[in-house]
Amino acid sequence: MAIHIQMSEEAERSLKKASLRNKLSALLSCVLFILLGGAILVYVVYHVAQTAPASFVSYKPKAKPNAKTTRKQPSEENAIQEEASASDPTTPVIVSNSPNAVPMPIATSMADMGEGLSADIGIGDGLGAGDLGDGLGGGGDGMGSTEGGGSTLEGTFYDLKLKRNGAPSGLKGGSENQNAVIEALAKFFANWNEAELNKYYKSETKLYASNWYLPVAYAKYAPIAFQVGDPKKPESQWECQPSAWVAVYRGKVVAPKTGTFRFIGTGDDFFAVRFDRKTVLDAGYRLPTRWDKANPRAAWVSGAGDGDNFRNDIASGKDKKRKDYKFIKGIPGCQIWDNELGGLIAGTPFKVKEGQAYDIEIAISEIPGGKFGFVLFIEDITEGANNNAKKYDLFRTCDVNPDVDKVMQALKEANCHAGDNRIPFNEDSWVWESVPMD
Repeated sequence: MAIHIQMSEEAERSLKKASLRNKLSALLSCVLFILLGGAILVYVVYHVAQTAPASFVSYKPKAKPNAKTTRKQPSEENAIQEEASASDPTTPVIVSNSPNAVPMPIATSMADMGEGLSADIGIGDGLGAGDLGDGLGGGGDGMGSTEGGGSTLEGTFYDLKLKRNGAPSGLKGGSENQNAVIEALAKFFANWNEAELNKYYKSETKLYASNWYLPVAYAKYAPIAFQVGDPKKPESQWECQPSAWVAVYRGKVVAPKTGTFRFIGTGDDFFAVRFDRKTVLDAGYRLPTRWDKANPRAAWVSGAGDGDNFRNDIASGKDKKRKDYKFIKGIPGCQIWDNELGGLIAGTPFKVKEGQAYDIEIAISEIPGGKFGFVLFIEDITEGANNNAKKYDLFRTCDVNPDVDKVMQALKEANCHAGDNRIPFNEDSWVWESVPMD
């Protein structure tokens, strides 16, 4: 006989209520768990794992065993005479700007140097940027590297023959057109107003340089370095032709020591440095900074004639803006500039404080076309400093020096090599570290 057990109605109702409560409790637990997990995830994302914003970290040069960390000490064996020595024709000669200065021999047989560096002087020419802008690290050499960052100054290339939109501006290269180009440059160099250049075409490529050391090369090197010229194509097909251009490098540098310094250098056709918002060096074959529409040839400062007038103006004190300038001759490798320009120019002294940052702009310009080049040293003339070394300090913003062999090879590959001129410089020159602009 089978036994049947049947739940009462009241017990069945209680069981259903308990089941419903359990389901609601489980559902509520799931919801709370999801909310808690979401809250934890939000906290982690916004308070724990959030990435800090990127910030510029300036280059800090590593101290080398022979790097300058203290004032140069005087050394008898490194001393240099300031007057010419018949037994040592390579000894630099500093020609004072005093009216009673020792007369400086000037080549009187030089033809007018409208095309810049002459091609018939039998010393090597050359030096430029490693790998033509893709360079050697540390800002490359010559015109610089396309690799930004680090302790470098940023360079921009402007073609004065073209308007901002690429249409012809009316300015042209060639010796016959140089005064018009000089006048256009004079408007910029009057106060280094960037707006005067922004109306001209500029390259999209920026170059970053840590030193300026290009004694002689072909002017087409600059468009190639800034990637507005292609050595594999005829120049007529280039974006920018190798004449009537200017490259300006801008940034801030930190003084490595307290003292008084001056820049020494020159360039073809024009080279200038503005430091702490003052032009402290302008040199070359044509000086837009001396432009006078009533007397255009006042800006011509090369060779005999015009060059003699310029040097006499400085020696006599007539040129008030350049009353502190001096000519330096006899540096090995500078024979062209000695003969055609009277030597390198030592510019206006300026004072700095160690650790303080200063604005700096460096400009290079080629006017008619042909060959061009430049070199920039810096000299410590603080009282008591040893500034009589046979080799000058190369102005540089990091502790990387030009690799001349690689430079020469790069120029040869681009068909821009014009010789093998090498100007000696101190391997342990002061480092003027660059810092971010304000």
